[in-house]
Amino acid sequence: MVEDVLPRSDATPLSPRQQWPRWAPFAATAVSGTLAGAVAIGALAGQHALAGLPGVAIPGAVVLLVGAVFAVATVRPWGLRLPHRLVSVVVWTVAGLCLAGSCWLLLDLSQLVVEGTITDRDGNSGWLQFGERLALTAVGALFVATALAWRRTTLCARCGHVHAVVTVATEPPDPRPASRRVQLIAYLGCLAWLPYGGLHTLGALGVQGIEPGGYEPQLIAAVAFWAAIGLAIFLLLGLVSPWGQVFPWWAPPLAGRRVPRFLPIVPVWLIAPTFVLYGLGSAVFVLLLASGLVSWGDGDGDLGLVGFAQPISFAGYGVALVIAAISYQLRTRPVPAVFAPCPVAPKERV
Repeated sequence: MVEDVLPRSDATPLSPRQQWPRWAPFAATAVSGTLAGAVAIGALAGQHALAGLPGVAIPGAVVLLVGAVFAVATVRPWGLRLPHRLVSVVVWTVAGLCLAGSCWLLLDLSQLVVEGTITDRDGNSGWLQFGERLALTAVGALFVATALAWRRTTLCARCGHVHAVVTVATEPPDPRPASRRVQLIAYLGCLAWLPYGGLHTLGALGVQGIEPGGYEPQLIAAVAFWAAIGLAIFLLLGLVSPWGQVFPWWAPPLAGRRVPRFLPIVPVWLIAPTFVLYGLGSAVFVLLLASGLVSWGDGDGDLGLVGFAQPISFAGYGVALVIAAISYQLRTRPVPAVFAPCPVAPKERV
């Protein structure tokens, strides 16, 4: 696609955040290529696990390297000669695989908050896996941005380079709540925490049969857990309420000011895939455990009651968060006004 991208004379310069379609593909290429090299070196040194998954280091390095090649293809003229659908499928696939590799990140963060450290199932240090999951999350987010930028990539007739068309936006729309259906889904997502949170609290208070293998009473941990749930509920309700778009009166001194659109969106898309994947993965594991196809711990299959409530809470909240986030983005989407100025001066026309 070739397009003459001409700026308006009164167009104002864009901040780096507004120009993300231009720099996201380069960042995805750099980070993905660097991580691929690090994983490959680790595999040669005997580290064949990636993000806690055994035997996937080499395949993971290959996927990251292929992703780096296709990410740079979105900003090079030869990339426009490739089938558009092929580039989109590869970039979205790499994004999905990277985000799937970070599905245990939520547990790491929870353990870090409660215990101040990160360990694996065997009690060994889990900081390496935690770093790899963080890196995969960052790579996945950059590839999502690259895939979105690829949809608007063009060969600029003004500068002769390939870049994404960035637009300057008008004033954001007036604050309004989500539809009743989306609000209902959000409320159900909040209530989804009750099974897991309630049982986890009972286990922390010393009630037997709740946690797998018993659980020492930890009241402070239960309080911290409910504080984290409160933040999660606050984020979900903000996405479907007008006060998620304009700071309310109870948030001085920001009351009345616009909430930056990226402020709720960025953390949502960083944690939502983890909630959904972890919840669905837990549900599959519980079904396999109940059928006797897999064993847990010493083989007695004891997950406790909380193990069966966990998939409901995490998957239910994660799905509600995704739906609320999509609604928020659609309701707050600014209307594009003019094309962003090309950094190269226009060629003289004969």
